[in-house]
Amino acid sequence: MYRRLLASGIRLGYRRVVAGKPRLVLALCAEHVQFTFPGDNSFAGTWHGKQPLEQWLRRFGTLKPTFEIDDVLVAGPPWNTRVALTFTDAIGEDYRNRGMEYLRMRWGKVEQIDVHLNTETISRWERRHPEIAAAAVA
Repeated sequence: MYRRLLASGIRLGYRRVVAGKPRLVLALCAEHVQFTFPGDNSFAGTWHGKQPLEQWLRRFGTLKPTFEIDDVLVAGPPWNTRVALTFTDAIGEDYRNRGMEYLRMRWGKVEQIDVHLNTETISRWERRHPEIAAAAVA
């Protein structure tokens, strides 16, 4: 039951993020959450804490992406839960990427989020659309 509820909450949270409303995801995060997005692009970095994560999520949401979760796997007890999800995201007609996220949770709070995807796809998109990438930073 715990795993099914958590998987549903994850799916709902991501739908809210792409709608520009990251409050649910932030409520599920520990104050000291660590978020890592790889690559050599304007989205890349490692952030610590809810406020930097909120800024990143809001920026992502401004792009109005399509973000489809393909699968959610939940393992472990409530004090040491691991979540892996696979996704496809797209922006307009010329950006599409597949990836996965790995989350570590303790007692219902996300402590770690690691994103894994083709970062060169993001870099190429940013080179084609510098105005969109720059506007999303503001």
